[in-house]
This record gives sequence, structure tokens and C-alpha cells, in this order.
Amino acid sequence: MLRVLLTIWAVKLSALAIRALGRPGTHTPGLIARKLHPGIIGAVRHPARVVAVTGTNGKTTVANLLAEALEAEDLRVASNRSGSNIAAGVATALIGAVTWTGKPKADIAIIEMDERSAAIILPGLAPDVMVCMNLTRDSIKRNAHPAYIAWILSSALPERTSLVLNADDLIASSLGGDSNSRTYFAVDRMATDGDRPSGAAVDIAICPVCDHTLSWEYWRFNHIGKAYCTACGFRSPEAVYRAHEVDAANGRLRLELDGESHPARLINDNIVNIYNEIAVAAVLDRLGVPKNRIVAALEHLQPPTTRFAAEMVAGVQLVRLLTKGLVGVACSRAFEYLASFRGRKAVVLNIDEVSERVTDVENTAWTYDADYEYLADDSIGQIVVGGVRRYDQALRLAIAGVDPERIVTVESETAAADLVELDGVDDVFNLHSVHNALSTGTPVQQRLRVRLERSTQAAS
Repeated sequence: MLRVLLTIWAVKLSALAIRALGRPGTHTPGLIARKLHPGIIGAVRHPARVVAVTGTNGKTTVANLLAEALEAEDLRVASNRSGSNIAAGVATALIGAVTWTGKPKADIAIIEMDERSAAIILPGLAPDVMVCMNLTRDSIKRNAHPAYIAWILSSALPERTSLVLNADDLIASSLGGDSNSRTYFAVDRMATDGDRPSGAAVDIAICPVCDHTLSWEYWRFNHIGKAYCTACGFRSPEAVYRAHEVDAANGRLRLELDGESHPARLINDNIVNIYNEIAVAAVLDRLGVPKNRIVAALEHLQPPTTRFAAEMVAGVQLVRLLTKGLVGVACSRAFEYLASFRGRKAVVLNIDEVSERVTDVENTAWTYDADYEYLADDSIGQIVVGGVRRYDQALRLAIAGVDPERIVTVESETAAADLVELDGVDDVFNLHSVHNALSTGTPVQQRLRVRLERSTQAAS
């Protein structure tokens, strides 16, 4: 116990010092904690309930929305939503949720967890509930096939953890062992769905039971959809939490919540965020939040602005959209969403993944797992590509069918905002990745906003 207390004191003091220097202090204190006590994640006392949020895409959004909804229920929430989702960040969040004497001061912890780090985090964290939105292709160098990540997660899961899983993802829905209870969520068939896989990346095409080719009631992207096998009868699991009747024009949808049907606000019409919304509703229900209050909470929740933001400036819609570099499936969803806008468009594309470690270089083959073909559309007048890998991106765009005359490259990511042509456009898209959301995404959004405002002043 003394070692735990000494670790808590060291971490709290280091966090205070780091914040005094104007830094966030979300990662380094956790590194110190794990040096002093490698098992600190399990040794420090947890809040009465712990929820782990994981998956390839959507975990930050879901963790943030859950925390906000539970705070609205007057619960004291501990979370790592402002910091790292690997072991160091989790340690920082858990120590921040106890007093100097080690007593919990939060009612519940919402812990965003990097799925690749599960073997380090899950045994000590021992969450009461773990939600997994999806498991799709991620960094080629770090993550390999998503089935490998599923194995890591399942191998590290405590027996007592209850799982909330995406029924439309055959990999994510397979998580856990016989002792883990499972609850499933899904998004019912939509008008835009197909009945057979296509695109650059499809990770499951054959039945996991008998190796026969799968058939699909509906197919959405990659291996996401409702599948069945005509040979052995295997099917995607049935979901008791479902989103359907999605009305993007009016911002509404209907939620089926474990036997009850409720009209609700559509937080965002991007398919990724529709899944995020039903996942949040499912977890809140499993935590005992009354269904009417779940629906009421959805009326006010918003995705983090570093993930999505839209604003009208001088009659032009300026859209900021996370386009997660290294993750071809996530990029495809962003490109598809962009292409769904009907007006004339211009795009600023800054999705390089440059590590702060100068000796570390990421394989750029992931761009060929992404459907850049969505950007080969006549409604997109120009794509300005910034960053050190701008030529790799420009080549991939050209291979996808984008007219090279519409592609502009510039070394500076932020300067890309100054080169995009804004005359005659209805929508301008600011596409950035995770690592540069603040360093690039935010200043690009500001520069575009100022340029649009000035264009109106000049016209008047």
C-alpha cells in the first residue's frame, strides 16, 4: 500500500508541475507511475464502476459522449478523454480519480483504451463493461490483421467483464469467452447499403465456421453489414439495440432499446457516428440510465470538434472532418461522407502521419486500403494536399481517377488553407488526421473561416 501511495503522490506532483509549465500533463505522469509501480493500473483503487471503450474507429467520440451523458446524470466521471489511451494515459486518469490518500473521488470511470494495448491495460483495469465499436484495418506496421487485435482483446478480457459489441462487425462481435456476457447493437439496413462487398478493403468474405462464401442481407463497408452462410446457417448475431429510420434531412432517427422504440435526435449523419450513437445508447442502458433520459441526453450531445464540426461562413459550409491517416477504412468513410454532399466542393487534405520520432517512418501502403475513388468526382473542383508526403497522396489521388489538374501540393500543411480556391463553392472540407488535429486542423479551420469572411466583405 505504501508503494501505491508513493506512486500516487509522485504522479500528482509531476502532473501539477507539468501543468504549471503550460503542458497538459496527461501522458508523462503515467509513464512515471508505471516506472515506480508497473502494476499501478490494477493497484490503484477504481471508481465503483469502470467502462472501457475500444475499437479501431470511434472510441474517442463514444468515450466523450458517454462521459458527458453520465455527468448530466450528476455522476462524477473520471476519464482520459483529454489524453492518452495507452497504458500511461490510463494510469494518469485513474490516479487523477483518487485523493492523495488513494480514496476514489469519482462514481464511474470511462476509459478510452487503445485496442492494441489491451494486454497491458485490461487485466489491471478489469472493467465492468467494455464496448467495442468495430475492428477494421489499422496501421499496417503496428496492428496487422484485425482478427489479430480481436485475439489480443479476448485473451486479456477478465471473465467478469460484460461486453457491448457491434453485431454488424463479424470480428468485433466475436470478442470474449464463454464467461463474458454479450449485448449487441447494430444499424438496420439503409437505402445506401449493398448486398455484396466491394472497395479496396474487405477483411471477411468467408464463413468463420465452414469457410463457405458469405452472403449478405446488407453490406455497408469492409466487413461491416449483416452476413449469413447458406451452407451451415451461420449468421451475424441479433442486436437488441438498433438504429433505424435514419432521416438525415431532419436530423432524426428511431432507436430500438432492448424492447422499447424511441424517436431520437440524429447526432450526425455520417454512418460512423450513427454506430457511435447507438453504441452510447446501449452502454447507458446497460449502466441503468432510464431509456427516456438516454433519449433526452442525445438531444444535446455533439461529437468532439476535433472529430467533426460544420459551420456556415458567408454562405459556404465549412466542414472539419477527421480523416484518420494509417487507417484506410476510416479514410474511406470520410471520403464517402464528403462525396455525399451535393454541392460544389473544395478539399484541403492534410492526413500525413509523421512521427515525432525522426527515426520512425510509417509505411504508406495504407493509402491503397482506402477508397480515394470517392474523391474522383466532378463536384470536387480542387484538392490541396499539404505535408511531407504530399506527393504520395497526389499519386494515390491520380491513380484513383482524380484529374491531376485539380490537385495542388504544398509542403506546409497549414498553408494549404491559403491555396484552395473558394469562389463558387458550396462546401469546403478541412480533412486532417489524429496526430495533427490541433496543430493543423484547428489553424486550417481558422484560416479558411477568415478567408471566407473576407470574401464577403470584399464583395460588399
